[in-house]
Amino acid sequence: MGKLTASDIAPGQRFEQRQGFIWRVTRLIQFPGEDVVHVQLVNERDASSTKTVSVNALLDRNMFKLTEK
Repeated sequence: MGKLTASDIAPGQRFEQRQGFIWRVTRLIQFPGEDVVHVQLVNERDASSTKTVSVNALLDRNMFKLTEK
């Protein structure tokens, strides 16, 4: 797979965080007045654990990597 870009991000994709947590993209968010798109993530093991990060952070290989799990 080639390098991911912001336009490749879609709900349902799973990303592994450096600490080993698996997060699933639930939706893309465009905040008013911001150019950068954000994503809402839910923890695969605990659906009550969510976070919102920029797509730029999600694409940073030092923080997250796309997983096929």
